[in-house]
Amino acid sequence: MFMENPVLKDYIINDIIREIEDIGFKIEKVYVEHFVDNFQEEYHRLPKKNEINSIAKSYIKILKDDDKDQFIKVPFEKEKSLSEQMEPVIKNFVQKKNLMKSIASEPIFKFSGEILKIPKPEGRRVCPICGDESWFKIHETIDKSYIICHYPRIYGKKYSCSGCGCQWREG
Repeated sequence: MFMENPVLKDYIINDIIREIEDIGFKIEKVYVEHFVDNFQEEYHRLPKKNEINSIAKSYIKILKDDDKDQFIKVPFEKEKSLSEQMEPVIKNFVQKKNLMKSIASEPIFKFSGEILKIPKPEGRRVCPICGDESWFKIHETIDKSYIICHYPRIYGKKYSCSGCGCQWREG
């Protein structure tokens, strides 16, 4: 009796789907699984790597002849030029730069005496205003106005960002 390797079978199915998509069609995985099962029953083995391309082409011919609703012709998108690809990146960069300039010119929490209170984050500490996570820009200091315990005296910590001037406390 033939023992099949499910990992190898799934790998072959994904390769056939990729070949069909490279030709320009989109197909559901169920149909390819059924095709591979039939192939396995017929030849008592899984398709070889060098057979995948011809299987994909013949399977498309079968689909065209049998059922028109099993596959969908996917139009190829024209390649975007470098300037079209860079446009959203530049736009995002300019928005962040303008936000940083406005924060630097009018810091929200720097001189008001207020300290922003945020929940304790998981992972690396980031500035809640500018989103900077550089260890060189985030500074931790003892906040003597925030007493955690009176005896022994334990003070809380406050954090400040040298990039935008924001001060905050976690808790």
